[in-house]
Amino acid sequence: MGAWNYGVFDDDTAYDALEELQETSDIIADMEEYFDKVIQADYVEFDEGIYALVSSAIIDIVLNGTDYECDVDYDEWITSIKQIDFSGLKQKAIKAIEAVLSDDSELKELWEENEELYDSWREDKISIQKRLQE
Repeated sequence: MGAWNYGVFDDDTAYDALEELQETSDIIADMEEYFDKVIQADYVEFDEGIYALVSSAIIDIVLNGTDYECDVDYDEWITSIKQIDFSGLKQKAIKAIEAVLSDDSELKELWEENEELYDSWREDKISIQKRLQE
C-alpha cells in the first residue's frame, strides 16, 4: 500500500485516480462507473476503492468547498468543473464509501492492520459521507 497517511489523497493510487478524472472527457460517467464497480462488487479491490474515494472527495470539494491536503494543485481544475452538477452522484458516493468501509473491502483490511491510523482513516471517510448527506 503506497499510503503515507490516512487522508484520501495520501496514497499513490489516489493521484492516478485524480489524474484520470482531470483528463476525462466525461467525469460524471467515469465517477458513476467507479461508484458502481464498488457498490456492485462482492469484494472491493484496493484500486477500485481508492478511485471511488477520490471521486467522492472531488464531489465533496465541488459541492461543499471542503479543503483536502493534496500534493497536487487542483484548484484551477476544480474551478473548471464547478458548473457540472454532481448532486445526482451523491447517493452513489455515499453507498460507495459504505462499501469501502465494509468487511468485504481490501482497503479496510489493509487499514485495519495499521492500529495507529485505522480509526482516523475510517472517521475521515465517514466525514465525507456525512457532508455528502447534507
